[in-house]
Amino acid sequence: MPTLDPVFDAPARETSEKIRLYLGTGCGKSTATFGLALRALSAGKNVTILFFDKLEGNSSEGKGLRYLAEANKSDPSFGRLTIHYTGVNRVGTGPKGSFRLYSSPNGILPEDKAAAKQGLDYMAEALAQKQDLVIGDEMLDVARVGLIDFDQVEAVIKSRQDPTVLALTGRRAPDWLMEMASTISSTTQLRHHGRAIAGLDC
Repeated sequence: MPTLDPVFDAPARETSEKIRLYLGTGCGKSTATFGLALRALSAGKNVTILFFDKLEGNSSEGKGLRYLAEANKSDPSFGRLTIHYTGVNRVGTGPKGSFRLYSSPNGILPEDKAAAKQGLDYMAEALAQKQDLVIGDEMLDVARVGLIDFDQVEAVIKSRQDPTVLALTGRRAPDWLMEMASTISSTTQLRHHGRAIAGLDC
């Protein structure tokens, strides 16, 4: 007798997760990937997280992720976490604390493009290693504003092989990536309290 899907009360289908997109204007895209990473690590999977627009020191999750990265040493059943911070510190540098790369007067600097390219190289390396989960935090927006070319991004994404799940965040994704994605989730901002709160939003 076939197994029933608990949600739709229908025969369950095998799923093949390849690319997961977290899109939209609301809060929670990066937060969702942190939950995804925690689940994967707890199940003994190997995870790589690539931050394209922040440094460890400007985000509250940095310390917690460091602890998770060390957990495998004391508990081999816990997955291995690799973290790369490749972006220039942008929090608090623009008008009212907005991200610098999205606003004038600072604009995009040569070191920003170099950092973004480094992040893409790290992603290519993680995909070549067939990590179980590879997360590109804000990679879509970094490409959207011109720090890296979407042609380069597409080539790296197409290098993904099973069993790797690639999770990417950003406000929007190009049509070709929307077609490739196996899962797409969207957040919509209905209300926002204002400037980001350390420990909750950043």
